[in-house]
Amino acid sequence: MKTAHKIRMNPTPEQVEYLKRACGTRRFIYNWGREQWEKQYQAYKAEQETVPEEQRVLKPPHALALKKQFNQIREQEYPWTYQVTKCVVEGAFDDLKNAYYNFFAGRSNYPQYKKKGKSHESFYLSNDKFTVGSHWISIPGLGRFILNQRQTKKDRGKLLRKLGTVNLAEKLRFVEKGKATTPTKKRNKRKHVVCERVKILGATVCCEAGHWYVSVQVDITRERPKTPEPVVGVDVGVKQAAVVSDGRRLENQRPFALHLKKLGKLQRKLSKKQKTKDPQSKRTLFSKNYEKQRLKVARKHQQIANIRRDVQHKFTTELARTCGAIGIEDLNILGMLANRKLARAVADAAMGQLLQFLKTKVANAGGNLFIASRWFASTKRCSCCGHVKKRMPLKHRTYQCQICGLVIDRDLNAALNLAWFAMEMLRQRAEPHVGRPG
Repeated sequence: MKTAHKIRMNPTPEQVEYLKRACGTRRFIYNWGREQWEKQYQAYKAEQETVPEEQRVLKPPHALALKKQFNQIREQEYPWTYQVTKCVVEGAFDDLKNAYYNFFAGRSNYPQYKKKGKSHESFYLSNDKFTVGSHWISIPGLGRFILNQRQTKKDRGKLLRKLGTVNLAEKLRFVEKGKATTPTKKRNKRKHVVCERVKILGATVCCEAGHWYVSVQVDITRERPKTPEPVVGVDVGVKQAAVVSDGRRLENQRPFALHLKKLGKLQRKLSKKQKTKDPQSKRTLFSKNYEKQRLKVARKHQQIANIRRDVQHKFTTELARTCGAIGIEDLNILGMLANRKLARAVADAAMGQLLQFLKTKVANAGGNLFIASRWFASTKRCSCCGHVKKRMPLKHRTYQCQICGLVIDRDLNAALNLAWFAMEMLRQRAEPHVGRPG
């Protein structure tokens, strides 16, 4: 099973300079490849329209050819790219290839240029170029870069590894059975995931709100846990983030609404900071105080996202461990966001993220997840007799059946219907397939 562990890094100011340079190099190479791809494609397209077939020599662009072309001119035109590890170059062209591949497959928009300050700052490390230890990671090229910046000539070999090691906030969660040590603290025992085999596939270093993180991708082999028996349904919503058919509820924490006043105050301060436009380059120049305030706004957004993510992780982990089959509903979240009166509340609830966590964790726990169609009448259907109402407005928080007289909370009623849907899918799966006679 492939998974990842995201760990916060604590780099020194000298190490931060290298990490920023690696992210900038990756962004520059990606933009260079995007520009060359467009030029070569226009030339290829013009040749296809004007030149006879037997005289055509140009081929459509692809990432591998662009990588070879860049390496040929790299030493003469871009020698500063050698200051960082070669994984940055390889990762930039891999990102370019995936961007066009996803576009042609219809999964994303046409690739755009990456802009400093707006794009996600990150770079990739292959598994044979770095080492992860206890609370540290060695990044290739980092020690050499710092020594060159210091202009150190003596004892470079002794300082190389020390300066190239970055402190980590915690250990790698996945450990092999024979190499696992017994943690002394209870909280560290919960974080340990003992596996039969752990293979590191790679790592991605990124910057979020001024904090640096490394996400280590691993391929693990572990004993599959016993699948629990309970079958439940989960109805997600705005007033209550999730309601389970067995009575459990996840209250909507509304982190964005609670921090909206503070966030607005920070953003008003940001709007008053100095910024000018250079008449020659026509670029907007920001003051240092502007950058400090922008970082405060970004960290407030990160705090809001972390609160939401923490609650949803705990809830979905408990569901995946205690339930064998779960029924959920496929929601049209983009359609909900189109409602200008509910858009902020729907976005604050993060229903799509909750369902995605549930899909991943139930599959890892060995359970079954059944997704009902968005046209399945989970809210309008009576969980007792099956009667379906014509209308069920949002203002009606209690379901009252006109046929059997059932009075029940509307969210619990929907969860019970989704549990029935999950049991029906299990029954259909268990029945032997009977073919048509003849």
